[in-house]
Amino acid sequence: MPRKHDKTQRQKEKRWQDMWERWENGELPSPYAEMLTYDRDVREGGHLQFFINAELRGANFFALMRALKQALPACHARNAAEAYRQYCALAIDVADDAAIVQALDDAPLSAFDDFYDAHEEEMIDALETCADAL
Repeated sequence: MPRKHDKTQRQKEKRWQDMWERWENGELPSPYAEMLTYDRDVREGGHLQFFINAELRGANFFALMRALKQALPACHARNAAEAYRQYCALAIDVADDAAIVQALDDAPLSAFDDFYDAHEEEMIDALETCADAL
């Protein structure tokens, strides 16, 4: 006979998978969609990758940062906002592949990535809350 804990864990995993599937299908509402995009990009390549990808997608950065401020834990929202200020100061030409490669090699936003990694639990909690809310 399955234990109640096992069933609860399976339900949480199902909600988690459903959330990511909805995100992949473009069915997740704001600000959750932005939060999941942020999480994926930062995990894969850091804040620099997130901002470059957002710029290449033609993101409205005002709306994007507002959504992140709503969805992220406060410490992550502050970290993302400061990373964005630093990103803007870099003035990377996203139409110049060599400039992007050089910026990725230089890793000018690595301190913000380190913060993200050091506070991963808060982010996971926020993502779980998101999954539970959907």
